[in-house]
Formats: sequence, C-alpha cells, structure tokens
Amino acid sequence: MDEDFFLYAEEAEWCSRLKKTGKLCIYGDLNIIHLQGETSNEIFESSGKGYFNLFDRKGLQIMLSNLVRIRKEFGITWFLLILAVYVTEIPVFLIGVSVSKIFSSKKYSFRQVKKYAGNIFIIIKLSPAIVRNHPYFYKVL
Repeated sequence: MDEDFFLYAEEAEWCSRLKKTGKLCIYGDLNIIHLQGETSNEIFESSGKGYFNLFDRKGLQIMLSNLVRIRKEFGITWFLLILAVYVTEIPVFLIGVSVSKIFSSKKYSFRQVKKYAGNIFIIIKLSPAIVRNHPYFYKVL
C-alpha cells in the first residue's frame, strides 16, 4: 500500500492500482467489521459517527487523504477541480449558516465555518507537494 497515506482512502487507491493489473480472484471466508471512523475519534479528539465532520483534524485528514487519492488515481486536473469545489464551499457554507441563524436553526455554527476554512487553507499549503506527486507522509495528527 502507498506510504503517502496515514488514514482514509489508502484502500481505495490501492484497489484502483490492483484493478489496472487485470482480473483478481480472492478465496476465503472473510468477515469485516467497520466502525465508521469511531476508533479514530479518540485520537483526533473528534465526535460523531462516520465521516461527515470536516471541521476538525479528523475532517482535515479525511479531505487530505481523499485529495491525495484523487491526484494519484485521476490526475492533476481532477485534484484541482475538487480543491476548487472545497474553496467554493467556504462562502456557500457561510451564507448557509447565516440564513439558518435567521430561522433559529442551530445545526451548524460560524465556528464550524471558520474551522472548515482553516482545514481548506492547510490543504492549499500542502497542494504543491500533492501536485508534484512528491512522496510525503500526509499525516495531520
């Protein structure tokens, strides 16, 4: 498996490389238990089940790993496109939170917008290494 990955997306990238080799046969009775990111919550000091919280370090690692996978699997153009979508989401998220505050919804906060934007700016700083496909251990713990 690719050593650039710390957590998340490494198995998807590995499977895409395996698919390019041709047909595979897997034998055996396999059982898999997937906890949807609950184990890493403790390490990242995160909360919630699944991979929807993109406002903390766990969310940063999820976005970063997926962007590295996109760069390796689909190339620079797709990487830059997805990064542009993330950047565009910042003002959209801010507007959405502003509108939700008018209607007294407390699902998201301005603090989450700030943290999400911070995560995106960290990814932007790491983008030159990702674009160059420079070997690097992308770990944000």
